[in-house]
Amino acid sequence: MVPSRRSVIAAGLSATLLPSLPALAQAQQRIGAASGLGGLGLDASMLGLHPGSPDDQSERLRRALAEAARRSAPLLLPPGRYRIADVALPDGTQLLGVPGATRLVTATGGPILTARQARRLSLSGLSLDGRDIPSPNRSGLIALEGVGALSLSELGFEQAGSTGLVLTRCGGQILRCRFSRMRDAGLFSLDSLGLTIADNTVEDCGNNGLLIWRSERGDDGSILRGNRIARIRAEGGGDGPNGNGIGLFRAGGVIVEGNQLRDCAMTFIRNNSGSGVQMLGNQGRRCGEVGVYSEFAFEGSIMANNLIEDCAAGASITNLDHGGRLAVFANNIIRNVRRGVAPNGKEPIGGFGVQVEAEATVTGNVIENVSESGIVLGWAWAMRNLSATGNIVRKTGIGISVSLIGKERNALIANNVIDGARGGAVVGTEYGKPVTGDLTKAPAPRAAGIRVEGNAVS
Repeated sequence: MVPSRRSVIAAGLSATLLPSLPALAQAQQRIGAASGLGGLGLDASMLGLHPGSPDDQSERLRRALAEAARRSAPLLLPPGRYRIADVALPDGTQLLGVPGATRLVTATGGPILTARQARRLSLSGLSLDGRDIPSPNRSGLIALEGVGALSLSELGFEQAGSTGLVLTRCGGQILRCRFSRMRDAGLFSLDSLGLTIADNTVEDCGNNGLLIWRSERGDDGSILRGNRIARIRAEGGGDGPNGNGIGLFRAGGVIVEGNQLRDCAMTFIRNNSGSGVQMLGNQGRRCGEVGVYSEFAFEGSIMANNLIEDCAAGASITNLDHGGRLAVFANNIIRNVRRGVAPNGKEPIGGFGVQVEAEATVTGNVIENVSESGIVLGWAWAMRNLSATGNIVRKTGIGISVSLIGKERNALIANNVIDGARGGAVVGTEYGKPVTGDLTKAPAPRAAGIRVEGNAVS
């Protein structure tokens, strides 16, 4: 083929340009090396940090973070082990590692990373190891205070001497992190600005999994969704503060949704004095006390679409004497409930599917295989404006028990299916002891104010 004039010109241009391409690449590399700025951010190894060094590299990390913040650039930590202690993160920090490979190990046993009064922080891909060195209560491997917009993702917290992550007055997201082998708890938040805590794994903690607390009762607005929590002990003792997969204290407006919980010493989800709390679509198996709990000074608790199995009690919505009232318990499955002794306890407890006390409705639930009572309406005098309708209760001691001690009694028990209740389908009680016959068969004078109708009993 005879080459055309156009092809000859094109070949000549290519021959002229090709030798310059390697030179261009080398020039770009020299520019990147001079600035320390890679395609994603500053390379920490070019700013004095050395993976695998036995030295305490805290001061080097402080300087590297300050330089990255000055340039508004991410700081990249290459894979390796870094001994670090109490490094304060500047505002705007973006610290990135390789998940599972970039490890920050405490040099002193105290916090590894801290921050105070920052507008925005982002940490991703880091593993933090506390070496199981005992630390003061509520001391975190990461301790942050007053961070308005927080982004933590794919972090690993291991062997904390107290708590993995401690947050005070912080808002933002904690996503896809792993908390393992904490002496106390995985996460503790106080007075949050509204957190999203989602898709995390929490395992093998000495006292609690995830804790959302407030200094005073108020709206918290946090969302805990899709977390997996397992093997939570209660080494600190007590009858409620410890042994919980998720613990809320005075924190209102919290949504706890779609979490998987296994093997909690006391409770899967415990709400103490938080109003407007919703527990939706969670699944819990094996706990030593009550599966899901709203107690003390709460108002407006919704527990719906949960599946609770293998506990001393299924659900408790109680403590009217402290102001606890106003609840919906709907469309849950409770099964395999046996009265037993809780960890650190002395007397048997539980044996009921669900217990409510004031301004509460229990509807659309399936409760099966319960040693004592499937549904408990009221306790002692604490009994007011209760409804149990449209439930299926089977294989229990008493199907539905209702307290008759209080002077003011107002309860509706209607349209339930009750099967295999050995001690009676609906029975009036005083302090848990039967004082009437089966109210589905005949009314009792002392059960005034209790309306029983339309139940299917077999």
